[in-house]
Amino acid sequence: MNWAFIFREGYKGLGRNITMTIALVITTMLSLVLVGAGILLSQATAQTKDLYLDRVEVMVELNEEISASDEDCSSQACREVRDTLQADSGVEQVTFRSRAQSYERFVELFEASEPDLVRETSPEALPAALHVRLSDPSDTSPIDEIRDLPQVAVITDQADTVRDAASTMDTFRNMTWFFAGAQALAAIFLIVNMVQLAAFNRREQIGIMRMVGASRWFTQAPFVLEAVMAVAIGAVLATVLVFVGKRTIVDTILSELYSSQLIAYVPTSAVWTVMPLIGLAAMLIGGLAAQIALRSYVRK
Repeated sequence: MNWAFIFREGYKGLGRNITMTIALVITTMLSLVLVGAGILLSQATAQTKDLYLDRVEVMVELNEEISASDEDCSSQACREVRDTLQADSGVEQVTFRSRAQSYERFVELFEASEPDLVRETSPEALPAALHVRLSDPSDTSPIDEIRDLPQVAVITDQADTVRDAASTMDTFRNMTWFFAGAQALAAIFLIVNMVQLAAFNRREQIGIMRMVGASRWFTQAPFVLEAVMAVAIGAVLATVLVFVGKRTIVDTILSELYSSQLIAYVPTSAVWTVMPLIGLAAMLIGGLAAQIALRSYVRK
């Protein structure tokens, strides 16, 4: 097989349909950028969820009687809740925080960011509470044992907040993949139109080549290669765009959140792992779409 001829014709084909080639490159680039962003966002969501689940606690707020009089969980009512939790193998740690300690923690957390809230909140507004760290934050069965006790006022599971935040990030990811799918579909249609138009314009040449004994694959190969090369250019541009966008825009905007560990950091090296694989998959799909589209022109 004359590979030099195939590569030469494929390269020339890019120039013959320059406007359609540019449209295909741009559409492919945008599609792969969205796919890559969706995958990286999925990684960030999963890592952020793990980051928070390692730190979340279940806060068991105790009633007013315990909050007003018990400073060290020495009352029978408080000990009943604490001992029940500590006896469960699913509980990793139980920490008692009195009303005064709860207020001190409240002031520590919000004094800088919400001074008005701190001034308007009195120590009596905060309850004594048991802070429970579970071995598996997704398994709250140990909390069910004390949920109906009369001295338990409110139970707050911080993992619910983490799951809600992760669900929001998943929504953005799904939207990204939806638009990526639409762009990918447009790219496939462009590939089909591009190779069919090229084959139609060169139908006489294809006919002559078939008459002199050229195989079907040999006559199809330049058109398939043309589509694959256009997709490859789009994939390279998409990789560069994702890399530059992450380094200069995303990482800059989220730098403070990264440093405070509010969002898990996805390393830039992930771009060079994810994007080449996406590009290879896109090239395979592009080549397959081109070959299918050509079957109506080269049948024998």
